[in-house]
Amino acid sequence: MAVSGAAIKAHTAFLADDLLEGREAGTRGYDIAAAYVATQFALHGLKPAGANSDFYQKVPLRRRSLQPDGVRFEMRTKSGSQLYQNGKDIAVDASAYTLDEVVEADVVFAGWGIRAPGLRHDDFAGLNVKGKAVVILEGAPANFPGALRAHYSWIQQKERMAAEAGAVALLTLKTPERERFSPWERARQARPLPAFGWTDPAQRENTSLIKATITLGPEVARSLFAQGGRNLDEIYEQSISSSPRGFDLPASIRLARRSVHEDTSSSNVIGVLPGTDARLKDEYIVVVSHLDTWVGPKTGPDTIYNGAVDNAGGIAAMLEVARVLKAGGGAKRSVLFLATAAEEKGLLGSDYFVARPLVPLDRIVGVVSVDGLMAFHDFAGIVALGAEHSTLGEVSLAAARSIGAIHEPDPIPGRGNLALSDQYPFLRVGIPVLFPNPARGSSRGGGEDVAAWDEYESHHYHQPSDDMTLPLRWDVAQRWGQYIYAVVAGAANGSRRPLWYEGDELAAVFAPTADRARRP
Repeated sequence: MAVSGAAIKAHTAFLADDLLEGREAGTRGYDIAAAYVATQFALHGLKPAGANSDFYQKVPLRRRSLQPDGVRFEMRTKSGSQLYQNGKDIAVDASAYTLDEVVEADVVFAGWGIRAPGLRHDDFAGLNVKGKAVVILEGAPANFPGALRAHYSWIQQKERMAAEAGAVALLTLKTPERERFSPWERARQARPLPAFGWTDPAQRENTSLIKATITLGPEVARSLFAQGGRNLDEIYEQSISSSPRGFDLPASIRLARRSVHEDTSSSNVIGVLPGTDARLKDEYIVVVSHLDTWVGPKTGPDTIYNGAVDNAGGIAAMLEVARVLKAGGGAKRSVLFLATAAEEKGLLGSDYFVARPLVPLDRIVGVVSVDGLMAFHDFAGIVALGAEHSTLGEVSLAAARSIGAIHEPDPIPGRGNLALSDQYPFLRVGIPVLFPNPARGSSRGGGEDVAAWDEYESHHYHQPSDDMTLPLRWDVAQRWGQYIYAVVAGAANGSRRPLWYEGDELAAVFAPTADRARRP
């Protein structure tokens, strides 16, 4: 059987309808979407995972928000004290830990804020950051291997490293490169909005000791470094070719913050297609796609963030793969379909599943992430992030060729996309992952076709206008779904489980004892 573009369109239209009011985690609209996915799993003959009696895994969440005028941020330098406004000069969200707090600390610059022994890199070497507020550059050095650059750019990872070094707060800076992917203008609007975390005791045991992470606006950042006789633009320029050394800054901060905590929950939706092979059925290929939508300021005439491309379309493709795989008699390995909650809040649903798996983690042999439906042009290439690290790449290449496409390299490695979706928590525990998307530009008909793609990324991504009025091509969605199906079926039916490649730098960090395969 073939994947149906019409079915993908129908699923996308329902999930992106105004009636669901945006599918934000912790809302009624999300619960309706979860019930829809669970119903589809049942219709396609999937089974609950593990000992579950239904398709839901409840994720306990804590919504944290700032009280009105709940932030007072003061920078003290040799020139005196200066108050800065949240959402204008600096950007900070509510505290995840306390309702009323004051953080006071001296300031020290620590380069990228990365400690990576395997890469012989330690920005904290020779610095005393205990009890300090550490100023760091967002991102990671350009000479880091691509996927490890993504890992070490992840802010939660930087918080862990800074906490281990003894810091109490992070002050992050937007380098010119990061400004391209994660601009200050977006950060100043989004960071003060309500945020989420999951509230399982296992998470609290590993919670960072960083009390606050604050993004400094460009003028505040330049003023801070000028107080120490440093030119921040020169530091940015240096960081392109070498890592800047850390130093103390003649400044201290005082953050007073009042927060509100509200406990809620959303559910991951999980269905399993049991394997057909007596020997391989206890191994699992996971197909993961997030069900929630990013919701931002509700200030315009349209206040509903429908999330058609991101990520109703990804869920729709996943549902079609489940249908076709079941109709074709299943696969040798079991396939676990995971629709996650609160991906847009920090990969919380996938992080929770990895911490509380419904099947043994050592039985999960590969993960395919479906995030986004960039069906704007008849793509000739696929950017398959993670493909160069494991034999999942060989499966992906065969699947790409089956729909008349090729692999293309990541055009924006500095963005760190391998750490920006639900495959990342699985990667951190050593499971081979694949995060593919169509390649921007090249078309099977020849030439470049970028207008609709660029229009989406510039004006509709994470906006209320990500809806069904976009010029999505459902014939292209069908090709994309067919590729995802071929990847999943190929990995689930392969004679050997997906394996990390010999000498792979990502495997050396996350799966040092796992079996290896030779590179083709």
